[in-house]
Amino acid sequence: MSTEDVIIRCPICNEVSPQGYLLCPFCGADLTVTYEQKIFAPVTYKEVWFRIKSLIVKPRVIAQEIADNPDSKGAFLFIVAISLGLSLQVLSFVLHTRLLDMKFYPVVFLIGWIAILLLPTLIWLLGSWVIRLMTRLLGGKASRKQIRAAVGYGMMPIVFSELLTGILFLIALPWRNPDPYNFSAIFDDMSFIRHSIIGIIGLIIHFLGLAASSIYIVFIAKPACEFSWLETAIATGIPMIVYLILMIIYYTGT
Repeated sequence: MSTEDVIIRCPICNEVSPQGYLLCPFCGADLTVTYEQKIFAPVTYKEVWFRIKSLIVKPRVIAQEIADNPDSKGAFLFIVAISLGLSLQVLSFVLHTRLLDMKFYPVVFLIGWIAILLLPTLIWLLGSWVIRLMTRLLGGKASRKQIRAAVGYGMMPIVFSELLTGILFLIALPWRNPDPYNFSAIFDDMSFIRHSIIGIIGLIIHFLGLAASSIYIVFIAKPACEFSWLETAIATGIPMIVYLILMIIYYTGT
């Protein structure tokens, strides 16, 4: 369906609005959601899997398809996978300090996975909102759904970096054996593990994933915003740089 054929009827006052209006000229209601429901066809998980594979081999081609028909299913899968990688890292720290019996590790992994699901979800939603705000300030035309899809699919490198880091930590972190009743000793050993050579390698992999993610977001957001490469880099790069600075401050200060 072309955008010229789309008829938008306001969900509040039921009036038909002219093409290209983001707000109803009759009552001022937001027409963005109604417009997106009209022009974007549903995307199946089979198509999502094809998009994920294509992002690896031909990102510029599939980026246009994602911009033309965005979805949130890919972001959901990536969020689940990122949470899996982060929960493996939590489990590895507990495992390598020998704080619990073996029978408790599946429980730690499951609780950690569920609890950590919130973190990448918040980053995805907040990052999408900030980037969309930046694109609007620069005159971009991308919708909320297009920006969420761009940020969501752009998280693919983070999936690989977090899963790789989790597996690396499980295999190679140094072993410690603190007194389970001495919390100061536990924290000291946790800090030792985190600042070990394997911990530093994992941190480097983590930041490489974030850097690669920002590049993917640029590729996907560009056709959605109808920007030049420079404008897209500015709109998406400023929030990413701020986030990276905050992450560096966190890791160097703890």
